[in-house]
Amino acid sequence: MSSAERRSVRLYLVRHAAVTVRRGLPSPQWHLSPEGRAAAKAMAEESCWAELAVIYASPEPKAVGTAQRIAARHGLTIRLEHDLREVERRSWVEEGYREQVRRYLAGEPVDSWEPRETALGRVRACIDGIVAASGGQDVAAVSHGLVLTLYMTDRLALNAEASYELWQAIGFPDVAIVDAQARRVERGFGARD
Repeated sequence: MSSAERRSVRLYLVRHAAVTVRRGLPSPQWHLSPEGRAAAKAMAEESCWAELAVIYASPEPKAVGTAQRIAARHGLTIRLEHDLREVERRSWVEEGYREQVRRYLAGEPVDSWEPRETALGRVRACIDGIVAASGGQDVAAVSHGLVLTLYMTDRLALNAEASYELWQAIGFPDVAIVDAQARRVERGFGARD
């Protein structure tokens, strides 16, 4: 079935590949690691991308690097979208990070993190706008684990524990495919061709 025959837009939600952590740089400036570049290239080889029309990406280098590998393999255009950026945090600390994420996804404030509802509103409006402007074509949003989890949690009405489990399950890189209008997951994070 071609995109024109389908009534619904397929939305590809893509988490960036693994990064090289550079403690002296803020996390929005981190780039893909050699392993991350290889994994993004391998993911781009999967058959699921066949009907994708355009890729939107967070401007962060790790998201752009992931999007570039998909775009290069399939001859697609990348459009940068500032509101696909990760949850804003003044600092990133590895120790205790998972517990901070658990609290954040449960709706508790985490010191120096963008308020949950602000991040959700931003990414929801951005992705909904991408889908609305798609002209019925399949589109991808290459972004980050926390904001993609917020978006999926909202769309699927997940509780806090299910939201945290979803976040833990998203790989580096990973893709979920969603029927945008029906809000139905066609391919969950962690699935492979």
